[in-house]
Amino acid sequence: MDINNLYTAEAHEEGAEICIVSPLDGKETDFYITLQGIDSKTYRTAVRTYHRKLIAEEEGGEIDLLVAITKGWRGLKNNGKDVPFTPKMAKDVYINAPSVSTQIDQFVANRTNFIKG
Repeated sequence: MDINNLYTAEAHEEGAEICIVSPLDGKETDFYITLQGIDSKTYRTAVRTYHRKLIAEEEGGEIDLLVAITKGWRGLKNNGKDVPFTPKMAKDVYINAPSVSTQIDQFVANRTNFIKG
């Protein structure tokens, strides 16, 4: 096996895009979120922060983790106007749209989503 086939951190740091599925009808939407994977340094740092919050019994750990690994999005609208990505807006979406958070959790956990080939 070539050692380069084992190295995944860079691809996970670069990120991958998920197409969000509508909670209303289960169909793919035109809303895409770019996320960093579980092998990225960003993810590992966010997990440490999440664990500290968990131990300290602070609120928001899981949502903050999702926000930390979100690089951006496209296709999200509000009354026909683009909703720009900001960490604050991402947190709002993840809190108020649990189906989006669930999709992100499942996507990020699958390492193959971040490997090109």
